[in-house]
Amino acid sequence: MGQVVYLSGRAGMHAAPDRARPQSQPRILLVYPHRAGREYLAVFLVSRDCHVTACSNGKEALAYLGAGQFELVVTGILMPQMDGLELVRSLRRQGGPPAITVTDGAGKMDAIYQRSATLCGAVAAHTFAEAGGALLDSVHWILRGREDVIRDVVW
Repeated sequence: MGQVVYLSGRAGMHAAPDRARPQSQPRILLVYPHRAGREYLAVFLVSRDCHVTACSNGKEALAYLGAGQFELVVTGILMPQMDGLELVRSLRRQGGPPAITVTDGAGKMDAIYQRSATLCGAVAAHTFAEAGGALLDSVHWILRGREDVIRDVVW
């Protein structure tokens, strides 16, 4: 079973020691603005044997990306301080890990946000409602070493 490390003081949980993480667990940085959604996605990914580090905005994410190695970033779009689109662009510019974006799935703008995310460099874009299926498929596809495909994506 994976574990969740919450980095934001607003998350209300304490960090678990990183040394307890088995080497086979992929490290995912989860960036999502809403606490309930962040916890749901974190628990979902942890139940699939992922080591999840969670924070609430792109600015926090960049700080933690500099301090640790992550195989994947799963991020929301609309966030305070630095939104998900800017985070994805920054990851691409800095040669960071691939990113998957997650929209709330509650409005007409989702298709526009998803298209914008892929144009900014996200490898996949999903709605929150797809967390049980398509999101997990994308996570597994990326973590299985599809670097050849990711590298050739037009950014």
